Amino acid sequence: MSDCTDCKYCVEQDYGYSNYTVEGTEVDCLLNLNPKFPIDRWYGKEPSLEYAGSCTKYTEGPHIQLDVDGETTPEECTDDEEVLKLYRATTDAIEER
Repeated sequence: MSDCTDCKYCVEQDYGYSNYTVEGTEVDCLLNLNPKFPIDRWYGKEPSLEYAGSCTKYTEGPHIQLDVDGETTPEECTDDEEVLKLYRATTDAIEER
């Protein structure tokens, strides 16, 4: 069974002090479709990721996984221009707040 982290519209962002001291991972949907997102993902099974099974826009593919130190860029995670455009629009909106 697939979950949201198997979808190309998923973004995972580690947070903490550095890549060596990751405190958690925030998971979000670039399309804002999962009503339980954003979530703080912990180890083990995360029920809110099962939303993929009923999501009308679920599209299997590589998603954006970013580290704490910013060593990984979105462009290294995917070459899907639609996803990168959505990601940039989302981060621009957050920076404008």
